[in-house]
Amino acid sequence: MARIKHGFQGQRMIILPFYLVDGMERDSMMNDRFIHSLGYFPKAKHHYINRPTGCAEYIFIYCADGKGWVECRGVRHRLIENQFVILSPGSAHSYGSCADDPWSIYWIHFKGYKSALLEGKVDTPVSVTRRNDAEKRTKLFDEMYNVLNNSFDREALTYANLCLGYFLGTVLYPDIYGAAHENVKYGTSVVNLATHYMNENVEKRLKLTDIAGYFGYSASYFNRLFRKSMKCAPMEYFNGLKIRRASYELINTSRKINEISSKLGFDDPYYFSRIFKKNTGMSPLQYRGRNGK
Repeated sequence: MARIKHGFQGQRMIILPFYLVDGMERDSMMNDRFIHSLGYFPKAKHHYINRPTGCAEYIFIYCADGKGWVECRGVRHRLIENQFVILSPGSAHSYGSCADDPWSIYWIHFKGYKSALLEGKVDTPVSVTRRNDAEKRTKLFDEMYNVLNNSFDREALTYANLCLGYFLGTVLYPDIYGAAHENVKYGTSVVNLATHYMNENVEKRLKLTDIAGYFGYSASYFNRLFRKSMKCAPMEYFNGLKIRRASYELINTSRKINEISSKLGFDDPYYFSRIFKKNTGMSPLQYRGRNGK
């Protein structure tokens, strides 16, 4: 049986020239994590790679459909649809497609000092738990590929490498990625709408009864509802928004502390200072002195 490294019908592959790889390794905009090569092999029958001494890069392999196997650290694993593996550099490994149901894989070789943060998440296949995100993920891969296929200039390389970090995040943290794409900006639940309402009215003097009444609830019921979802009281959350806005004002404007206090709906500047210190660990004056321009 013939074994093939590449050359599959419909495949796409880019291997960056060595001088560009060397340049990215020296470039502070890209040397944290950067692409060495990438590709897509559809229905890769008889695909087989064997590297007894490993290679210099991390290797990401995502199985889009079909089946294959990966052997690393002396252990052979199956790799099936919607699973990925990241192989560590310098480790002996081999991998290949199953003869009866050949895999289609997206793969990326990458380097960079931040790649070491992946230790503990390498050399063992992992299932991507959210199948419905696969299309968005492959579109992101296509974006990286198309950018590099069109240009190797510094802007294109920087953009593609920034996409790489995001792409890896979609498979390493699929639940977070999926949840972020399922919701509109503020969601539609009462609590999400309430946090939006608080953000929009952060400069007003709102009480718990005002916020709860806006949504047609009693203060006690809304307080329980909010606490269950957000793990804090509504007014604690609202004051936290005010303190974050005050922090910005203290650093980026020359307004006096009592002006900022009044602007954010605090009648008593001394009460504002106490709330600010409770949230930040320092008084507004200390905060401005430590962080201001």
